[in-house]
Amino acid sequence: MSETQTFLDDFYLVCQPIMLCSNTTMIDCYEILLRSKKTPGFPEETFLWFIQEDARNSEFMNYYHKELADIIALKKDIRLSLNLHPKQLVHASTWTFLDDISYMQSNILIEMTEHYSEFPVDDGLDIIQDYMHQIKEKGFSLAIDDVGSGQNSFALVTRNIHNISTIKFSLLKFGNLNEEVLFNFLKSWLYLSNHYQLKMIVEGIETEQISNRLKKLGMIYQQGYYHGKANILK
Repeated sequence: MSETQTFLDDFYLVCQPIMLCSNTTMIDCYEILLRSKKTPGFPEETFLWFIQEDARNSEFMNYYHKELADIIALKKDIRLSLNLHPKQLVHASTWTFLDDISYMQSNILIEMTEHYSEFPVDDGLDIIQDYMHQIKEKGFSLAIDDVGSGQNSFALVTRNIHNISTIKFSLLKFGNLNEEVLFNFLKSWLYLSNHYQLKMIVEGIETEQISNRLKKLGMIYQQGYYHGKANILK
């Protein structure tokens, strides 16, 4: 058995619900999260090894294609949010993968993670903007994950307003902020989201108190342990 297959056999996917909390609370979609059978949490080291080279990334993308197809075959109307690391966008195999799953477009939201890429500093935002435009042109809805963290800055969001449908914020990334400052910060982003007709999802919801306060402010798309942990759907 090859090394890549050994690693792939160790992987499995879990799905964490993203809730729509309005008059009633219901599941809007699920975020797909990669897990390892051997170690807890996200297997970052192995994942980064896969995406370093196009050939390995191709095998990883083939794994995702099969897993997504299996989930959607069981739940045809399910909505899934799929993370892409910016580094994957340089590989031809990622774009082949997007073409191969084009028949799932109504089920898939592509989520651009906050990780720094290795694009040139002067041209980085231009390169990412071009990639995001290409994803949109392929017919996929696109989200920017963990806004305010890593390279997912205010500048990146505003330059891609017309390429994206969703922005996501993690409360866990702003845990050191005063709560009133944090909520006023989020209200500014909600205003921007409403103006440009974007969906705004707040992650890291761990208590009913925080969930209710966000709802009162109009932040009705929520994700976190309070609403449900990530589990295997198949």
